[in-house]
Formats: sequence, C-alpha cells, structure tokens
Amino acid sequence: MEFNFNSKEHLITFIQSEIITTAEATELLNCSRQYLDELVSKGKITPVKTINRVRLYWRDDISSLHKSKC
Repeated sequence: MEFNFNSKEHLITFIQSEIITTAEATELLNCSRQYLDELVSKGKITPVKTINRVRLYWRDDISSLHKSKC
C-alpha cells in the first residue's frame, strides 16, 4: 500500500478520515475498551500505532471487523 500526498493539508485530511482512536473504534464496534484490547491480543485486529496506552487503527479494519461480527 502506497500513498502520495500533494500537501500537508491533504495528509491531515487523510489521517482524520482513515485513522481512528480506541474510543472511536469501541463506539463503531459497540464494545468495551477491554474487549477491543482482547481482540488485539488475539491478533484479530492490529493497531496502526501504539503510543504508551493510546492505539490508533485503520477505519477500514474496524469496519471489516464490525461486518464480520454482525
């Protein structure tokens, strides 16, 4: 997967639309943070980046997980 951005603003827009936080992921999945952590530990979802206790996820990965869960 390769992405090219024409400007910093384009990159910011992309990140804001495609990358979500744990709080947003739990809201989309309608689950608890603990359950999301369990999914990560079982390898069912992989965060894009983890900083201390903050995890970021691809929106598409969370949407796909939600579709397979329902």
